[in-house]
Amino acid sequence: MPKVERIEASELGDSERALWASWRHQRDDLASPYFSPKWTAEVAKVRNDVEIAVLMDDAGRVGGFLPFQRPGRVAVPVGGALSDYHGMIAAANYACDLPQIMRQMQIARFDFSHIPATQSGFAAFVHAQHSSHVIDLSLGLEKYHQGRREKGSSETKRARKRFRKLSKEVGPVRLETYSQDSAAFEQLLQWKRAQYHQTRTPDVFANTWTRDLVQNLLAIGGVQSFGGALFLLYAGDELMAANYCLADGDVLHAWFIAHDPKWAVYSPGQILFESIITELADTHVREIDLGVGDYRFKNILANSRRRLTTGFVASCHRASLIRDTEYRIRNWAEAFPLGPLSAFPSKAMRRMDVYRGLS
Repeated sequence: MPKVERIEASELGDSERALWASWRHQRDDLASPYFSPKWTAEVAKVRNDVEIAVLMDDAGRVGGFLPFQRPGRVAVPVGGALSDYHGMIAAANYACDLPQIMRQMQIARFDFSHIPATQSGFAAFVHAQHSSHVIDLSLGLEKYHQGRREKGSSETKRARKRFRKLSKEVGPVRLETYSQDSAAFEQLLQWKRAQYHQTRTPDVFANTWTRDLVQNLLAIGGVQSFGGALFLLYAGDELMAANYCLADGDVLHAWFIAHDPKWAVYSPGQILFESIITELADTHVREIDLGVGDYRFKNILANSRRRLTTGFVASCHRASLIRDTEYRIRNWAEAFPLGPLSAFPSKAMRRMDVYRGLS
């Protein structure tokens, strides 16, 4: 059983950072920007409850890192509802007693929702699985388009028609990459918040710390560097759509995308994605992760999937009772043909998890 040292993100030393980086370099499932120590550090700048569990063997060697935040006795991944990937940063075959780690950290329960299925140490605590949609551009643009054509997709042709129609009827279409336009960024947040309100989805930007985080990340972002990456689609002088990604090296993670509702007939979000793919496919970018969610545009654009898991680790049986009951009710409802009611427990759990992660 490893010994656990609890540190703040600012206490991570050069040797630990180097070890963290080496594990990420060795494992494709840790390539996401959310696994960067810079993600943990940036969240720690806007929250005071971010910690890192450093797991060490009897000889004092570091075996792994588990970043988290805990607004109370229940811990959640760093960034809470804004975290689309999380888990243990360690060597591929690293194994440990996770409940014992929770006890050493004085955590009643650790809830997770986006841990790669390849992290087998969490397998015993998984209650559901889903997939993140990935655009794999490692073979270049032509191979990407060829793969889509072979699957019977004609969406690229339709996107080109919409592109020409938009150019003709509104104005010349252009893509602005890695923009630092603060007004356009603010417009994206307004569109997104209106979307949350319209769909009755929790507004992740209702909290000061989330707005500060995305703003800070945009300020430090740039080509091939860690941080926010803002992509803008214009037709003439009109801002049609915006896509804010979290970037690190050769990976982009599409984070927040929205468009001006008055131009919805042109599908500007789809045109924006197609334009980003065309622009970046033969550059340093290896993949664009679209995240989870069974949305049509994700199914159209993605040519790969990455399995993710949802569940929790409790420090003792008593700490697991409430969460385990929630999952039992959810699984029971989904097993019966109850129509919309079948999805109600799952939606209620996700909503509560979002609020807990934002608190």
